[in-house]
Amino acid sequence: MGFLTWLFEYKLVIIFYLAIIAIVFFKKKKFDFQAKFIALYRTQIGIKSMHKFSEYFGKYIRGFSYIGIFIGYAGMILIVYFLFEGFYKLLFIPEAPATLAPVLPGIHIPGSPIFVPFWYGITALFIVVTIHEFSHGIVSAAHKIRVKNSGIVFFGPLIGAFVEPDEKNLKKKNWWVQESIFAAGPVSNALLSLIIAPILIFLLFPTISNMMIPTGFFFEEVSDGFPAMEAGVKSKIIYTAVNGEIVNNASFLDNLLQEVKPGDEISISNENLTHIIHTTTHPENPEKAYLGIVGLQTQSELKNQNNKWFVDLLVIIAKFLQWVFILSIGIGLANLLPLGPVDGGRMLLLSFNKWFGEKRSRVLFSRISIFFLSMIIILVFVPILKAIL
Repeated sequence: MGFLTWLFEYKLVIIFYLAIIAIVFFKKKKFDFQAKFIALYRTQIGIKSMHKFSEYFGKYIRGFSYIGIFIGYAGMILIVYFLFEGFYKLLFIPEAPATLAPVLPGIHIPGSPIFVPFWYGITALFIVVTIHEFSHGIVSAAHKIRVKNSGIVFFGPLIGAFVEPDEKNLKKKNWWVQESIFAAGPVSNALLSLIIAPILIFLLFPTISNMMIPTGFFFEEVSDGFPAMEAGVKSKIIYTAVNGEIVNNASFLDNLLQEVKPGDEISISNENLTHIIHTTTHPENPEKAYLGIVGLQTQSELKNQNNKWFVDLLVIIAKFLQWVFILSIGIGLANLLPLGPVDGGRMLLLSFNKWFGEKRSRVLFSRISIFFLSMIIILVFVPILKAIL
């Protein structure tokens, strides 16, 4: 891709991020900068609502917030497991997709298994972060800790939200209260995902499906260096048959591919094209076949063209909620990493203080943070470098 082509393709994304940088630069006196690339704009928005909400439901919020501590530590164990699993795959299964990838809506990250669409990603990211931070504020208020500020935060060009409880008051509270406040954000992300999942699975997807007629299938991406690309298979092209058998939806094709073995020969075709693919072994399971296709999708047509506006609206809502679901899980787990100033780190340090004393716990926590930070840097940047080189 040439520079001018790249510039034209990403013009809206570039304009948005440049606008964010310009706002922060020209209004820098109104921002508080931390670590040089984090800009905080403090307000009082939503603080009264947090305290009022906690007045009505404080007893229930406090009770559930204590349960949230156990959910938070379970999430921490899960993300640590994913990190070690990802590191194992990086060392011994080089073809496996990246375990971690930075989220930059609208920008293709080399080596990343997912691409976050710009407007869906920016909007979903802001909503997820806002819910995460306001949950910290609501739980703080429920425990009679004053929320001093709320506001907007810019992580470089990315926009988010934050709340600031009274830290002095917070430190006077017992272990259970402090832990429940730190866990509140990630737990709210988990709850948001649990709310969205049934809406998608039992309402939006079936409604859209019932108004459509499947006519074929296509692939979101075709991975470089794997059998599908070598056979000439293209992304976004509609195909209708596998081994001469008519296939009109992704689910049926997925079931067919489960029966294919490594080394088998299969054909994928439509009215004008036929591709012969010699399958290879799956990077994560040598007994399964692998084609090198990403994002198997069904191509469909409307049963009734008069319903097009309604179906288009449902598709937009469904795609948006899908990204809210994905980013909510990702941000919730990322905040439970046992390092630095993130929620998981603060939870773990607080427990270490309780078990080992403040002096010993700081040394231990520092070593753990450096270890996991090093692991994260490797898991993020090695796939990017491999994809570029």
